Amino acid sequence: MTARSSDKKQPPPFLELRVGGLHLTVRHVPYRLLALAAALGGSGATWMLR
Repeated sequence: MTARSSDKKQPPPFLELRVGGLHLTVRHVPYRLLALAAALGGSGATWMLR
């Protein structure tokens, strides 16, 4: 078994947010969360405009 090489350079994060003492890093695009938000937003807009 070999250990992971620390020589590999990781890609930059998708989103990095720093506010005061809070540091939030999102490494990958959360496609499932975006799809869920779009579906809920679309159905909510349809319900409001009917």
